[in-house]
Amino acid sequence: MKDEIRKLQQEINDLKQELKQYKEYDSLTGLYNKHGFYAHADYLLTAFPSLSYQLFTIDFEHFKLINDQYGTRRGDELLMSFAELLFKSFQQEETACGRIHSDIFAILVLQGHEKEICEDIGTIFRQCAQGLDVSYVIGVYDIKDRHIPIALMCDRAMMAANSIKGKYEKRWCRYDDSMRNVLMEEQELLTNVDNALEHGEFQLYIQPKCNMKTRKIVGGEVLVRWIHPKKGLIPPKDFIPIFEKNGFIKKLDAYVWEQTAIWLHKWSKTHPVLPVSVNVSRMDIMEMNVYTYFQDLIRKYKLDPSWLEIEVTESAYAGSEEIIHTIDQLMNHGFTVLMDDFGSGYSSLNILKDININILKLDMRFLDSQNSKSRNILDSILQMARWLGMKVIAEGLENKDQADFLLNIGCMHAQGFYYYKPMPLREFEQLLLQSELVDTSDYLQSPDYRDQPIHLKDFFREDMLSDMMLNHILGAVAVFRIMEHTIQLYRANDAYYQLTADCIRLEDGLLDFLDNGRVEFQKLIVHAHEFHEHGSEKILHLKTQTGDRWLKYRCYFLATRGNTQIVYASISDVSDYMQTMEDLRLSRESFRIAMEASQITIFELDIENRVASYSQNAMRAFDLDDCIMINAPEGFIEQGSVCEGYEDIFRSIYNDIYNGSPRASCVIRAHMAEGDVFNRITLTAIQNEKGKSVRAVGCVENITEEILRLHPHDPDTYLKALMKKSTK
Repeated sequence: MKDEIRKLQQEINDLKQELKQYKEYDSLTGLYNKHGFYAHADYLLTAFPSLSYQLFTIDFEHFKLINDQYGTRRGDELLMSFAELLFKSFQQEETACGRIHSDIFAILVLQGHEKEICEDIGTIFRQCAQGLDVSYVIGVYDIKDRHIPIALMCDRAMMAANSIKGKYEKRWCRYDDSMRNVLMEEQELLTNVDNALEHGEFQLYIQPKCNMKTRKIVGGEVLVRWIHPKKGLIPPKDFIPIFEKNGFIKKLDAYVWEQTAIWLHKWSKTHPVLPVSVNVSRMDIMEMNVYTYFQDLIRKYKLDPSWLEIEVTESAYAGSEEIIHTIDQLMNHGFTVLMDDFGSGYSSLNILKDININILKLDMRFLDSQNSKSRNILDSILQMARWLGMKVIAEGLENKDQADFLLNIGCMHAQGFYYYKPMPLREFEQLLLQSELVDTSDYLQSPDYRDQPIHLKDFFREDMLSDMMLNHILGAVAVFRIMEHTIQLYRANDAYYQLTADCIRLEDGLLDFLDNGRVEFQKLIVHAHEFHEHGSEKILHLKTQTGDRWLKYRCYFLATRGNTQIVYASISDVSDYMQTMEDLRLSRESFRIAMEASQITIFELDIENRVASYSQNAMRAFDLDDCIMINAPEGFIEQGSVCEGYEDIFRSIYNDIYNGSPRASCVIRAHMAEGDVFNRITLTAIQNEKGKSVRAVGCVENITEEILRLHPHDPDTYLKALMKKSTK
């Protein structure tokens, strides 16, 4: 009896511990959750009254887009790895770490080393977020009054972090009382923002786009200004960032799009139409059906799609197949798409060949100085755009010197204060009524780039290739010449030589590929000509002075001169990826061997096709005819692998997985090559980036000894009753 009481007490204690774990700890990361962090931080401030503390919050910027692009699993992996390293770095007896919101962490540490702490946090973040389009901001709160609730301290730290969102040169900020005033001003602006939209306080402004040779207007960009009844004109820099933070920007953007469509509809009844562009953000595309929205506008207001152009910032394209797909849909249905702000961020000319756009808008901050390098970069971009058949518009043109330079390198169109400032819609209409200022036949139809032939003599100019183009394209690139059956390296930029510095070169300048790499490289170059639009791509294995390397080549045909073909290639080092894949293969093989040695069998289940895959050893152990079993679970039952009376139990775990359960398990009596045994079968689903279960890993463990030890007389009756009870 005493033993039973002790067991019950132990069970009660275990339940209390589980309840405490559930209430105070985050199930994903293992750190304190919000309530646990608040409680432990409050305890520390009380327990160590002589110590001075600071509170830090770490907020992941654009985290929702990570889940949208890569799936919640990748987002969870980022949070877990960050939490693990954060805990290792900062968890001590007198400190606390927690995850207080979905993508916000908090730490309570001793005061005095905030700069080093922020640097350590940044190092941890960069280590965990490699290859992801996500950033972070840190808020710091100095704890002076310990009677302030921890929740309010966290709010103030987050307020400091929010104040620097979008300012990528600054990653952390300390809270001060003036931030409360800023927050109150923001809240004041947001209080009646819906009424402001309904009462027409947000008004359309347009900045004309001009042909620089004729100075005539060929189009315009639609902007928005807030005409507040009390505050007057509120500049966009004062309200756009606030709307982006609270999500109202989507509603405002949709309003601007529709008001633009209404204006185009009215204007087209009595006047020739010039195309105007509206801005579409990454958030718009990720959280709205932008393609359907614009299609509905065109139908509703009877517009030609070419009248309503769409500007998407360059940074929005990075790493998002959904955005690229939406852009393709819009272009395929007649809309003109512009890449906005090219050059304002981490631009690469290599991105241009991977996406489908009509017009490139150059950010004229390239010409902020008289630096000849920046001018050479602009020249390179113009040349690449010409080869790819894109139009170019220079944005932010401010003086005659800039205009003259752009004309000299072949850029025909621009917008900026040098020509016109953004103006109210009515003023823009007055300009359009002056026919001598307008050219409705220009723009996409003009033969500046799209219809102008490429002059091969320009391409082969020595100074242009080496000085103006190849040395300033970001990323490793090379140009190859194909003459009859000979391939030669013709030109390459510094990044290419840096990337291949330790590779062994052959007499013809090509690299020494391993295996059958030389033949594959030749096929790659030839295929670039055959697949003219899409180019060709391959990962090749090379010999270097320090070991083996893998380089990814993407090749595109450029031109033909006599019997010589010119092929452009961008090259990137994928050695780490290939090594990781090899490590993964070896890990899987080691795991499989270990499992077989421990009498645990692993198999894979293709959920969509209901096909199970086994190893050769598993096939022999289960007395199966093949390593593939189609129509699982029925295939196993029909082949006699499941003993009579256990069929429904066996089916149930497969049905659970097919219906979306993350995990399912059962115990059955099974027919094996060695005779009948009791097996515990566990299926664990694996989701793709969209959160859909596509595959499952199965684990089969022989637990015959355990079952017979516990129920030696009638194990079948016990198991069937137990499994029947668990399925109710």
